[in-house]
Amino acid sequence: MVKTTIEVEDGLWRRFSLLVLQKRGERKKNEVIAQLLKEYVEQEVFPSDPQQLEHLICIEEMRASFLQARNDLIRDPRYNGKYVAVLQGAVVDCDEDKRRLARRVYERHGYIPIYIDMVAPSERRVEIPSPELASR
Repeated sequence: MVKTTIEVEDGLWRRFSLLVLQKRGERKKNEVIAQLLKEYVEQEVFPSDPQQLEHLICIEEMRASFLQARNDLIRDPRYNGKYVAVLQGAVVDCDEDKRRLARRVYERHGYIPIYIDMVAPSERRVEIPSPELASR
């Protein structure tokens, strides 16, 4: 079983807590959240091929490795401003041309899941509440 933390707006969490208390008669928020997640996953089209699912999970893990190392990679002149290929949590190659990098990495390692991304500072995002949503 996986334990995770999520950020939820205070007002939403209080309303959710009250609904669970009213409908279940006791505090069973974890069970309700688990059931909502299960229903969501069952409703969505999801890869039925176990190998495809394994590859998606693998790529997400490599993406997480890349994001964790990005600041160090930015400081390294070998990688800054270039594309890097991440395999099993480690940078295995880099190039200014994404296609050339992919071709070289696949030739060297075979056609397996590899995460490729640009080493550059992340974009700054500013969230502005929508007036339509705020008035509801």
